[in-house]
Amino acid sequence: MQGASAGGPRQAGFTLIELMIVVAIIGVLASIAVPLYRHYEARARISEGLVLAQPLKQAVAEYYSTHGRLPESGSWNGVLAELNMPSGADGAASGQYVKRIWWHNNAAQPGIYIRYAGGAIDGRLLYLNANFGSGAISWRCTAPSAHSSEDPGVPTDDLPSSCR
Repeated sequence: MQGASAGGPRQAGFTLIELMIVVAIIGVLASIAVPLYRHYEARARISEGLVLAQPLKQAVAEYYSTHGRLPESGSWNGVLAELNMPSGADGAASGQYVKRIWWHNNAAQPGIYIRYAGGAIDGRLLYLNANFGSGAISWRCTAPSAHSSEDPGVPTDDLPSSCR
């Protein structure tokens, strides 16, 4: 009976409890990572629209400095023509995540409108409002109320840091 132990040889491996703990930890990490990734993805899509709006911002600034006023056309295609920007169904620009970009010729609150496509921000709007105080144009990035059923805006928590 030498060399034989009372309990037999010990098996190597994981117990059921250890495996359940690992699965629980993975579940907690996934529940944190998925919403963060969704916000990251939405912010990246919104940033595409902000980049595509740069030529239109420049055209508005140039037009305003040359003429001392904003374009006077009543339609957004007419405004884009006055600004020497391409116009059509896509407005001044469109991209992978942007349906249309156009100049909104509103005397009280002029600005660039960006309508997004795809994902959580499909059909949502972002405004780049122009302020013509002191001769220089400054731009303020805002979104209409996310609760508006007519023209919902980009959710506030998805806005890039430059828009908050």
